[in-house]
Amino acid sequence: MTGSRIPALRTATLAAAALVLLAACAKAPSTMDIPAVREIDFTLFEGPWYEIARIPIPIARDWVGTTDTYIPNDDGTWRVLYEGYKGGFEGKKGVMKQDLKRVDPDIAGEMSARPFPFTWLPYRLIYWNAEDRTMLVTSGTTDYLWLMAKDPVPPPEVYETLVEESRRLGFDVSRLERVPQRRP
Repeated sequence: MTGSRIPALRTATLAAAALVLLAACAKAPSTMDIPAVREIDFTLFEGPWYEIARIPIPIARDWVGTTDTYIPNDDGTWRVLYEGYKGGFEGKKGVMKQDLKRVDPDIAGEMSARPFPFTWLPYRLIYWNAEDRTMLVTSGTTDYLWLMAKDPVPPPEVYETLVEESRRLGFDVSRLERVPQRRP
């Protein structure tokens, strides 16, 4: 295969993966009736957040120690680095990158993420607690939920608050899996 075909093949493969992801999203109930957070302290939003629990996704099913690091760009968008260790803390470190932008200037938590070229997907902050430094992030359907905290091991009552808020918002919390974390 010639070198000029490789980028086209890579783009086609990513586009096919995006279509499969979008088709899978269509089967679960939408999150669009769940209000996104209207105001966010973006100085707290920036930097690393620890993934405390998640509804499992195939891409990072066996990752532990996962974080999202939000890096601001000059144009008001962010670069997001999703990092974790495959299979355990001694495993190979994996990194996925995506771009993030706000889509509604009046609703801070209504965003879009670009995990693949030419593909923007809903990225919605539906719970924000600056005091506990926690947030809930979802996508366009209830098949996606991430419980995030600035502390890698928040107190049990903080975790329980996130789970109860997830339940209240209509997520099947029996599908949540805790993500092993360790203190830096």
